[in-house]
This record gives sequence, C-alpha cells and structure tokens, in this order.
Amino acid sequence: MKVLLIFFVFPLLVFSQTLKLDQEIQQKLGIKLYTVKLEKVKEELRLPAKVSEYAGLVAEIYPPVSGVVKRVFVKEGDKVKKGTPLALVYSPQIADLQAQIRMAKVKLKTAQETLDREEMLYKEEVIPYARYYSAKIDYEKAKGEYEALLTTLRSFGEVIGDGILVRSPIDGYVIEQKIFTGSGVDISKEMFKIHSHEKLWVYAYAMPEDVTKVKKGIRGYLIWQGQRIEGKVDYVSHEVDQNTKRVPVRLLVGNVKDLLRPGLMTEVILELGTTVGTWIPIQAIQNINGRDVVFVKVPEGFSVKAVRRIKEERQMVLVDGLKDGQQVAISGLIFLRSQVEK
Repeated sequence: MKVLLIFFVFPLLVFSQTLKLDQEIQQKLGIKLYTVKLEKVKEELRLPAKVSEYAGLVAEIYPPVSGVVKRVFVKEGDKVKKGTPLALVYSPQIADLQAQIRMAKVKLKTAQETLDREEMLYKEEVIPYARYYSAKIDYEKAKGEYEALLTTLRSFGEVIGDGILVRSPIDGYVIEQKIFTGSGVDISKEMFKIHSHEKLWVYAYAMPEDVTKVKKGIRGYLIWQGQRIEGKVDYVSHEVDQNTKRVPVRLLVGNVKDLLRPGLMTEVILELGTTVGTWIPIQAIQNINGRDVVFVKVPEGFSVKAVRRIKEERQMVLVDGLKDGQQVAISGLIFLRSQVEK
C-alpha cells in the first residue's frame, strides 16, 4: 500500500508550499491537468458608468439688459443651431437710448447744415475764420455724441425696435427654460441653459484596488445601441465616494450619431494596455487566505502558486504568474486544498 507524503518546504509561507504526490496517488485522486500557454492580450477594466453633461459645451444665457420678455421662440427640449433666436426682451434702457439717438441724429443733421453754410460763407469771405471754425467744432462734437450712442446701443447685441433679440451661442438642446412671455428679467437672471451633445462626460466607478491601474489619458469606450463610442480619461478622483465605496473616473467621449443622453446608465471598458498572461479554466483557481492560487505540476507533486486575475470570459480566466507550458490541476482540488489548509 502506498503512503501519501506531504512535505512543506516553508510551512509559514503558504504560497511557497510543495505537496509531494507520486503518479499513482494522483491517478487515484482523479487529478487532471491543464497545460497553459502564454498569450499577449489587451487588459481591460469594465466599470458601471453614468453619462453626464460636458461643462465645456454648456451655455448659460443671460439677458444683456433688464426688461420684460416680449416673445419666446423656443421651449425646453428643443434642438437649436448657433444663432437661433431664443427670446426678444423689451428694455426701457434701450427705448431711452433709442430716443437719445434720434435726438442726437437731429442735432447732428442741424450741425452738418450749419457747417455747410458757414463753410460757404467763409470761402466767400463773408464771415471770419473763427466763426467757421466754431461751426466745425460743434459738428465734430455732435458727430461724436451720435456715434458714441450708436456704439453703446450695439454693445447690447442685436437691437430690434426697443428690444434686444437673444440668440443661441452654440448648437445644442435647450435643457432649461426659466422665462416666459411677460417675465421680468435682469442681467443676473438666467433665461436658458443650452447643452451641446457633441461631447459628453461619462463617470465610471472603479473599486479602490483597481483604480491604481487607471491613469489620465488612457483610452476607453462604451457600447450603446451597437455603436462603439470612444473616449479618453481626463480625470481620476483622489477620494473614495462614501456612498458607493468606489472611486469616480471620468471620460470625455465624442457622442457618435447623437446616441447618448445625460443621465444614461451604461458600462465603460477601459483599455489598460497589453499584458502577457495565460488562460486557465476557472475551477483551477482556489482562494486560500485571501489569495488566488493554482496547483502547478512539478516532478515531486504540486507547487502552490499565487496568480493575478486579469479578465474572465465563459468559464475561463486570464491570469499572470504562470509560465508557458506549465500544467495546473483542474480536478482533485478539494484534496489538494485541504492539504494546504492543514
């Protein structure tokens, strides 16, 4: 009768153990082996995520003057182009300025007529130069006042009668409408918020142990409605969210075909780079003392080897920590594990 010998090389270091088993005992225990092969694969990290607005493409619209809304041309949810009329605001300030301009225009016309007459009389030597020069000074002053008023009026924007026409500064969607016909407004009151969906932020949430692999600038993507939407990490938080116990990671993505909307829950795949690993059946991995290990075949029996999981697909796990051609046990694992845990 064969005697089973278990020999521990370093009894205090669990992951450096060698279990001595001869071939006959291995067969009786039904231990089967799987030969591993090194492969170069892309390492990816899948994370739950939420689509959010990109602050760089959000326009908050304020009126350039105080007044009353005469007309509203759009409503919340409308898609607008850059330059689309949003609202017409009546302003007493504009009305007063328009009246001043009309008066200044009459004054300028009178000054122009006076200057023309005085210039003719001066050339005919009917009046002295001082009188002609005085008329010229009055004209230049009237012209300056008129042009200054026009410049002030133009500074408010596009004037229509006694109101200001407010237009959209960007392409996008009206996501907030805070005014209606008859609303009183001033320069501190937001009228609309417009968001372009050309680019969006996607906030992904990583476990603290995984976020160490994530660096600013790495690429990632999400799949939505059969489309691959690519982006790049532009922010990695330095804090753990106390509600989710995860670390926020933000990607800036191009919104392909306008498929995404803020608030959408999705999944992000981050591309961590290329790594060399081996695919093994999931049952080959045992968790002992909080570490993933496999039992590697050696001449005298089996060696306990720690491995790191990279990714998992259809009952197969990609790990690193093994060498090409090594054989790992995929059955009889209960017995092997029991020997380690003694």
